[in-house]
Amino acid sequence: MTPESNSQAAAGNAAVSRTHLSPTFNTVFIAVLGLTVLSLLVTCTLVGITVRTGRQMMEQERVMFDLGATTFKLGFGAIIGLFGGRTL
Repeated sequence: MTPESNSQAAAGNAAVSRTHLSPTFNTVFIAVLGLTVLSLLVTCTLVGITVRTGRQMMEQERVMFDLGATTFKLGFGAIIGLFGGRTL
């Protein structure tokens, strides 16, 4: 075997392994995606209720909004990180 054929075989094996997702990756991805969507829904619902009633947010609602917004941002960053780490 020549060095060129070895590098081609390694490249072919790398392409095959990139298309297969492990069960651990799938579990983590689904968990992060679920928490991200849940936090987005809670935040949007809280804003919708506040706007519909025509009042300002109370302090507890503001804290809940900040928590939901932060969780969404972190979840979105984790999803991007999972995709980026998967391609390496």
